[in-house]
Order: sequence, then C-alpha cells, then structure tokens
Amino acid sequence: MKGFDLILAASAVTAGLLAGPALAEGTGQGAGQGLVPWSSDALGISARVPKGWTSDEMPGGGILFSAPDIDPHKTAHVALRAHADAGADLTAAHEQLLHTILLDGDTVLSDEMTEDGFAIRSKDVFGKVTLRKTQRLECAGEAVLASVQTDYPADLAEAMAPLLADVPGTLGCK
Repeated sequence: MKGFDLILAASAVTAGLLAGPALAEGTGQGAGQGLVPWSSDALGISARVPKGWTSDEMPGGGILFSAPDIDPHKTAHVALRAHADAGADLTAAHEQLLHTILLDGDTVLSDEMTEDGFAIRSKDVFGKVTLRKTQRLECAGEAVLASVQTDYPADLAEAMAPLLADVPGTLGCK
C-alpha cells in the first residue's frame, strides 16, 4: 500500500466504516464486458464496476474488485473507499499524493484538480497504469470524501483501459 492509500485507509478506520463484500454479476474474465451498478450501505457510495469481477473487503474499509482468472497480484483492480469528510484540505491531499507518486518513481500521465477533488493517472516502471481519484460528495446532507482507484498491468492495457475508463466518472452517493 502506498502513502495516500494508507492515509485513506487510516481515515476509514477512524470513521469506523467497514463494508461487506460486494459482488459484480457474472463470472470469468470474459464476463467483464461492461459495467454493472454497485453500492455500499456502509460506505454510502455507489459506482459502476466491471461485470463478473471478484470482490473483497479491504483492511481499514473499502472494497477491492479484481479481474477474475488471473493471479491477483498481476491483474486489474478497482478499489472504492469513503469516509465522513470534516472539511479535508483537498489541495494538501493532492500535493501529498503527487509527492508520494513521484517518490515511488512513477511517471505522472495526467493530473487534474477541481474544487471538489482531484485525479492523478500514473505509470510505474513496470508499465502498470494507476488512476487515483478523490472526490468530495454531498450524500444525504453529509459531506463524504470518496475515492476510487483503478489499475492494470501493461500486458492487460488493451482490454482494461477501455473497460476501466468510465469507472471513476460513476462514483457517487448511494
């Protein structure tokens, strides 16, 4: 787990939000043709995730979806986390994440900052592409800081890049 992931995981523990495992309908990597709705009562967020991917609860809260039928350490992933937002400084969080990515030796492919969040796409020395998006949401009258992370190894880029491209844009309230 890299720097910003640890911050988000620690925040989720502090907030006491633990989500149960979720399922994305279908089976097998071939079932990953498209996205299906997913939501979590515990996290209070929703998104569209790849159909047929397996899911597991992450330490500290959140859900990790993994492409099936491939070694879990060498496959594509979608990670979703959320916790109550007490007015976090998104500019500072952005700068910290960017600094961590650069210290890890990754190349920044894109970096976008808005009033409500940020997204950074990077590539590591092995060719793995990772997108980390953090967004402030207003859910049922409460501020929530939600994050989505997608990643895939270079050898799966042709299949995974188009499939995962729309996932971050679907992040929202349950």
